[in-house]
Amino acid sequence: MPHLDPLPTWSFALGATMSLFSVLNPISAAVVFAGSTAGMASPDLRRSARKAALTACAAMLAFALVGQFIFSLFGFTALAMRFVGGVLVLYRAISMLYGDDPRERSTEDEKAEASRKLPEDFAIIPFGIPLLAGPGTLSTVMGMIAGLSWSEYGVVLAAILLNGWIVYVFLRNAPLVFAKLGAIGTKVVNKLMGFILAAVAMQFLINGVKALYIEMQQPAPAAIVSTK
Repeated sequence: MPHLDPLPTWSFALGATMSLFSVLNPISAAVVFAGSTAGMASPDLRRSARKAALTACAAMLAFALVGQFIFSLFGFTALAMRFVGGVLVLYRAISMLYGDDPRERSTEDEKAEASRKLPEDFAIIPFGIPLLAGPGTLSTVMGMIAGLSWSEYGVVLAAILLNGWIVYVFLRNAPLVFAKLGAIGTKVVNKLMGFILAAVAMQFLINGVKALYIEMQQPAPAAIVSTK
């Protein structure tokens, strides 16, 4: 459970915000969103962008708020989630670095099919979940909330809301982003986000190893000897 501690530093707030920004990768998502909504009227495009961003934000908030309950229900520990989150996020980062990101595999046929659907058909699924709030994103959120103080917990929630708004801005302006970046620019940004995300994953694993080492150094509780 969260605990009382001194107020978090600016570096913690910036790290939480950038970690979520990297795993959400709104620039790359906006490129696919632009292709999938080609020819859509501006009001419909804005509505779709809002639904996708709200869906991703709601999923992240849900995992941040009930993450501890999930730990208790299934017998997980914060240490276990740090390792699991680190592995899953690292897998996502490697996929982004080596061009295996699902957003780069979207074919023209898939984009054309999505553009023929109503906005509510694809704004929530697959754009909100799992394109934005996929396993890597949710694992990042759950890894971030492990062992935090109440003030740090609040900062993470604020970072989620801020990133939700940033995602909406990028999706709403997706046609402009697509025109400015182009294919090469999109790949460069995707690789950069993958590199940052890999660093986030390694930090999860390093923190997990440190916590495991400290836990192993603690003496085992003394056995209670019966006097009967």
